[in-house]
Amino acid sequence: MSLPSALIRRNHSVATRCVRLCRALACAWAVLASIAAVAACGAGVPHPAPVQVLSNYERAGNTIRRDCGYSSPLPGKPGWSLWLFCDTVIADARGGKAERLILGTDTAAVGPYRAGRAPARLSEISTPPAPLTLPSAGPPQPFLPAPQGLLLPGGMFPCTGPGAYSASWISGVTREQSASAFSGLLISYDDYCVTGNAGSLTVEGFGLIEYDPASNLLSSPARVFGNVTGLQLPPQQVLGSPVFAGDGYLYLFGFCPAAAPPAGCGRGRVFLARTVAQPAYWQNPLTYQYWTGGGWSSDETAAATLITVGRPLGISVGDYAADGRGLVMVEQTSLAGGFQAWQARSPTGPWRLILTGRVPCGRDAQHGTGGLCRAIIGHPELSTRRQLLISYFDPGNSHVDVSAYPW
Repeated sequence: MSLPSALIRRNHSVATRCVRLCRALACAWAVLASIAAVAACGAGVPHPAPVQVLSNYERAGNTIRRDCGYSSPLPGKPGWSLWLFCDTVIADARGGKAERLILGTDTAAVGPYRAGRAPARLSEISTPPAPLTLPSAGPPQPFLPAPQGLLLPGGMFPCTGPGAYSASWISGVTREQSASAFSGLLISYDDYCVTGNAGSLTVEGFGLIEYDPASNLLSSPARVFGNVTGLQLPPQQVLGSPVFAGDGYLYLFGFCPAAAPPAGCGRGRVFLARTVAQPAYWQNPLTYQYWTGGGWSSDETAAATLITVGRPLGISVGDYAADGRGLVMVEQTSLAGGFQAWQARSPTGPWRLILTGRVPCGRDAQHGTGGLCRAIIGHPELSTRRQLLISYFDPGNSHVDVSAYPW
């Protein structure tokens, strides 16, 4: 979240999610570059060698360029995890010209994982509700349904026309801990109207959707917060990183970058919202409460920041209790790959800074070394007691890579 605030906020843990080969993003990149020039870079730990997250389709000799990667262990299938990616480009046989663009939605893959390593044998998932074939070497396919009812910014006309389209981008995924119909995974997403050849992204909705990986079924999308006038949602309602803390509540996190309004909130802020951990509640906007620093309020404007010295361009929060770390927040601090990691025993904190670093992005031919490095996301199931594993979009190879950091 930094440049137009919607562009960074839309990803919740990503500065932008679209792949660099798409001409539609040229405008957005120009703005992002100006923000990267003033954003502070992380420092502290060495840059470990990156490892690509690979699917069987890629291992068969095909080329995929894709942005951002969220993951979660699969319920009922130990040692396997689901990966959710943002915009995806399937290149031609030579890995050059784009052959197929999957934009404005997400793609998914599933496969075995091992803590301490990046997954390398993921099977791309067919668009739900098509039956799963595992293992598979098939190509990526759209995962989430296209959002409905989005409007051009500030108007009453549909989000369509030259250079405009509706988009849903995932902002987090976690295993459910409730008696829902699916009892599978809960996915958070944000809806955007993309206009002006991706030069402007207006976030108009936040929603949740359940996924049953055993049957490859998605529930109906539940848009919790939405704007019927094409105006941008307040940052407190642009949420992601769902966490079940075991106390009967579902917690979600939002943020606002350290920038002058309207692009930011002055100082960087991270918000916390909660609702009862049952579908009837998390689908109802009237049940959401915000942490004020001393209690809970239904007024989003009363939301306090969880961290006082942060400069978030994106965040991802997960439960690392199995690694002896409790809750961990990975905060992206620059578009050159800088990040900070924070630790807390409960969602309300206090949050303690435990790590500062920078992911080893390669050279982007358009913006130079480390330019537009983004989508810095932590992965509890891949991490260990000694290492935090983080994925990120590397503009040098237009791919999702993973690196490990001692903590």
